[in-house]
Amino acid sequence: MKIPKFFHPILGVMAGAILFLTGIAILTIVFVGMVKAANYAAPYFAEVVKGFHLLIHKILSL
Repeated sequence: MKIPKFFHPILGVMAGAILFLTGIAILTIVFVGMVKAANYAAPYFAEVVKGFHLLIHKILSL
């Protein structure tokens, strides 16, 4: 079945809109995942930073 030439620009815009919305959805999912991972890792990261701080303090006080 041949698509009339009249519909080619419309189909191009529709395909572009679908790809754009898909890209926005993927970026949103990645952003939400990164925020959740950062919130989950925050206490562990704070513990590591505190450990390095104590280590540096002990080394400098020698």
